[in-house]
Amino acid sequence: MSSWGVRLAGLVSVVILLLGVRAFLDPVAASASFGLPMHSAAETAFVRVYGARNAMLGAVALTLAARGMVRPLVPLFMLATCLPLLDAVVIVSRVGLGPELTRHAIILAVLASISIALWRSPQARA
Repeated sequence: MSSWGVRLAGLVSVVILLLGVRAFLDPVAASASFGLPMHSAAETAFVRVYGARNAMLGAVALTLAARGMVRPLVPLFMLATCLPLLDAVVIVSRVGLGPELTRHAIILAVLASISIALWRSPQARA
């Protein structure tokens, strides 16, 4: 991992992977942090889907970042930037506008910033 953008992408990839693993280990708590709190494991099927998505995305991104593969990392992060928006749509459809959206707005900003940093890096054009 050569540039600061790639290192930051690697760090964020680890966080995304850990969020996915957490959804499998503690789906009730993960649902609350997502913004749609559930009260029993029987209600949290969507959290496991969210977790699977995050774990796979994090693992793929981490692999690309660790190998310094910036060109495929750029579109991966750019496309992943849509996910917090889609997550926010789900939350708004269930509970409306509220402070639950703050987390997703922060994730959107982080993913967009990393996407831009990666896109501007010299390795993306090599």
